[in-house]
Amino acid sequence: MDRRTLLTRFGAVLGTASLGGCLSQYEEIAGEAGETTTEGTETTEGTETTQTTQTTATTQRPTLADSSFRLLDSGCGRPTNEASVTFESDGGTVTVEGTISGSNACYVAKLADASYDPEAGTLDVTVASMQKEGAEACAQCIVEIDYEATFTFEGGLPAEVRVVHQATGETETVATVESE
Repeated sequence: MDRRTLLTRFGAVLGTASLGGCLSQYEEIAGEAGETTTEGTETTEGTETTQTTQTTATTQRPTLADSSFRLLDSGCGRPTNEASVTFESDGGTVTVEGTISGSNACYVAKLADASYDPEAGTLDVTVASMQKEGAEACAQCIVEIDYEATFTFEGGLPAEVRVVHQATGETETVATVESE
């Protein structure tokens, strides 16, 4: 066997082996992102060329981009804990409108928590009624507090929204709605 032929073949095998490690790392990264990857081996002097192409479906999950919360109205009434959920796919928004009870006229509603689990596709919203800071003289009546919370998503909408109210010493799930 000729020395040049041996070195050429050895160099091709060494290059292929070192490139194989790099390509396998790229395949793992690209496979996670849902891209097409091509893995190949090429040698000279009569050796076959092998090429493998792998396509992974892209699975983009929605992400929570923004949220807002505002009070709509408040006044004496009856103990009420209710909420409705609206999905707007055009704008990528989920709107929660609800009424929560307060122990007296100094209570307001606050967004206590909003957490989105992209794996499960679930948005959990917790609204709590709390006494205003610095409030001293308050009308002694049960208060109905109307609120609106808006959540903006990128890349789609959550599969499910669950709304929990924390009011008058109790925690209650008031709505569980699945998107269509």
